[in-house]
Amino acid sequence: MNFWPNSKKDPPQHLPLPTGPHAVGFQDIMTPGPPNQGVFVRIYYPSEHPLSDTMSKWRLWPVWAEDEYLQGFMRFGQAVLGQWPSWAPREEFLCIDQLSYLGPLLHLGGAHVWKLLNGQVYCPILKNAQISQQKKWPLIVFSHGLGCSRFAYSRICTDLASHGFVVAATEHRDGSAATSFTMENGAKKWIQHMRITDVESEYAIRNHQLHFRVEEVARTMDLVEKLNAKEPIKNVLEEADDLTMFKSCIEITNPILAGHSFGGATALVSLTQDIRFTQGLVLDGWLFPLKEEMKISPSQPIMFINTESFACKENIKKMKTFCGNLENRRMVSIKGSLHQNHIDAPLIFKSGIVKRFVGMNSSTEPLLVLDINNKLMLQFIWKYLKMEEDTGVIKFLEKHKSLILESDSK
Repeated sequence: MNFWPNSKKDPPQHLPLPTGPHAVGFQDIMTPGPPNQGVFVRIYYPSEHPLSDTMSKWRLWPVWAEDEYLQGFMRFGQAVLGQWPSWAPREEFLCIDQLSYLGPLLHLGGAHVWKLLNGQVYCPILKNAQISQQKKWPLIVFSHGLGCSRFAYSRICTDLASHGFVVAATEHRDGSAATSFTMENGAKKWIQHMRITDVESEYAIRNHQLHFRVEEVARTMDLVEKLNAKEPIKNVLEEADDLTMFKSCIEITNPILAGHSFGGATALVSLTQDIRFTQGLVLDGWLFPLKEEMKISPSQPIMFINTESFACKENIKKMKTFCGNLENRRMVSIKGSLHQNHIDAPLIFKSGIVKRFVGMNSSTEPLLVLDINNKLMLQFIWKYLKMEEDTGVIKFLEKHKSLILESDSK
């Protein structure tokens, strides 16, 4: 994390810079209609600028999360404490039983408390920067996990984009995000996180959300195809900018689908139903929402990248049903990592004790976990796209091979 700025000319506090050669541009796009018709996406892409220009162009950086989203994260935490979810290992959270008594109060001043603890953090990506015209860039669609958003995985998405990928991160508006919104008559209408009560069936609700998410992933793919073909697209967001720069800049013939946690389950179902996607990456997949699905059998190459703490027997057993004896499957875990290591928050929280309270205090340094994860993703993607590997990435993985635990996929 960067230093605190000491003058108006200094870059603000920010997430770590990506590791690829490109400075990363971004655009937020929301198409018209209610959540079951439109789609909300952040597109990260390699810009025409080199990575070295990122710091000098810091005035184009977005704040990592608006106050409404910070409040949404706090409300999500409140929901977790109110009814402990099946996906969260309790042992990762310090004094969780005592904290549960504070749950009803978490939403009070949530955004202010977050910024008091962590300051105002920015993401080092350039708003509306021109996409690089060097080549057609391969596409990755990314599905977020429960209680997250289109920007909560900015480190992963930015890093992949800096290495030469267009990454379309869907913000799911099924009630599984921390919060989201639609635009109605020029104003934001907020969609709060859906809390499940004691009398409701968690599986029935999550399975319904799963299929809603799969439809959003398909609409994200539709949107990118239209962008690449320069078909007319209405962006209802206030910051709408020229979208024609994407014309013929995206390689859409071999798109990749990735997702974390709930997004991992979303990816597996989408891979089965949407044959446009040619490979998948499941990051710490939470497979509870599809546990009773009988016809989920994707044939594409798939890599499962797990954190060490989330590797419960039931979840791993379900993952292995997607592996079998198939040669195009790989499963690994990263030593000393936690489920929340895939999101940006462990990079943002400064206090070790706060990280311990919120289940983000991994024994392996959070940035190292993400760098290993991202380079494993790149290595797998390059292999099945038949692209030349970056020797720096391969050397990095070799250096840290003691932290990469291969799993028996059978």
